[in-house]
Amino acid sequence: MAKKKKNTKHTESVNRKKLAEVEMSKLGLTLSDDLAAIGFVFTHLSVSHLVYCGLNSINHLCKNHTGVDICIFTQHIIAPCITPLCSVFGIADLTRWKSDPLITTSVETTIDALATNVPRIYHYAFDPEFIDNNDRNSHDLQEAFCNPRVKVIARHASHAELIEAEFGISVCDTIVPDCDAMVLAKLVLTEMKDERKSNVPN
Repeated sequence: MAKKKKNTKHTESVNRKKLAEVEMSKLGLTLSDDLAAIGFVFTHLSVSHLVYCGLNSINHLCKNHTGVDICIFTQHIIAPCITPLCSVFGIADLTRWKSDPLITTSVETTIDALATNVPRIYHYAFDPEFIDNNDRNSHDLQEAFCNPRVKVIARHASHAELIEAEFGISVCDTIVPDCDAMVLAKLVLTEMKDERKSNVPN
């Protein structure tokens, strides 16, 4: 009786599928989920601690994970300190962003995001910008931290405490150091999936 030939292409396909499942699970996704999109909004992409950490982290996410489409929006078009591996748009294009979550990185970018119809905005507070800054518009500060569409995520536990004390709000329990795009994406996508499940009628 002839020996049964191994189907190597099938084995490779199964292994690729398993690998994809593992990688997507790191973002709280499964293979059956629709392609997710997340927008990151920066003031600029020139050299700064926030931008350097953010772009490095976003590039790592783009290189190593499938199932999520990342877009960057920037208020000022300046040559980036690191070449992004995803699409970059000017802030005017933010008006075309529909229902996918946005992660903003400053008071100003949060105000721009609030001008859209996006139902959930994640204000990643890299630094407590409101301290010793008398030029800051108090209405913008209140909107950027207290608007019901905004959820605040802090870089450090001490920043979270300052923000909660200053604005009387609850900051996200998850602390995200140095604009870690992987942690931010998982947090945002998991919350989005949970909200969709809770809105499905029984």
